[in-house]
Amino acid sequence: MMANTPRRDFLGRLAAFGATIGVLPSQALNAAPAPAADEASAATVEDPWMKRVAGTQRVVFHSHMPTDGLALRWAQTFLDTQKTVYGIREQDCTVMVGLNGRSIGWFFNDAMWAKYPSVGEVMGMPGTRNPMTESVAILARRNVLLLACGNSIRASGGRFLPPEQRTDRERTTMFAEEARKSLLPGVEVVPAMIVTLQQAQDRGLRYVYAGG
Repeated sequence: MMANTPRRDFLGRLAAFGATIGVLPSQALNAAPAPAADEASAATVEDPWMKRVAGTQRVVFHSHMPTDGLALRWAQTFLDTQKTVYGIREQDCTVMVGLNGRSIGWFFNDAMWAKYPSVGEVMGMPGTRNPMTESVAILARRNVLLLACGNSIRASGGRFLPPEQRTDRERTTMFAEEARKSLLPGVEVVPAMIVTLQQAQDRGLRYVYAGG
């Protein structure tokens, strides 16, 4: 009996303290610490694309390599098949195309491709026009989320400039600035695709990798 006395004394003191603040002992023992202010504010941060997530059919097609524009083509096939085969309306679908790495070249406009022929070479489709321009326009009209990685845009000069210019800091900085201004209509920039993919899956978008 004497061995339990210290525990009873501790619980008695805890109950007395709890009574002064309106908390029962079990509540005092089990109460979770309040979230830090920065954690609470982070939970409320939303990128603009998140407000467009709706419907029951949700999918994200992601690629970091050109792969002949597979992510863009699969997005269109997904919407077409859902509508024509299963009778699912497009407004009941949220489709995202997330591009980073070399694949962001599909989001550059024709002026960028014409000014820097090395873009087409890197994308595996040499030429002065982006062959995916019309596909991107169609997807934008169909309310597909077209997201480009901001980190990849900043690093784009080191990927798309001619090899001898990729280490020239002034040229790579200039290229990145041009690239951001030369994105096709409907394309939205997110800070980091790796984070956006996690955010998308948290919101029910199933992940499909369209890389090589």
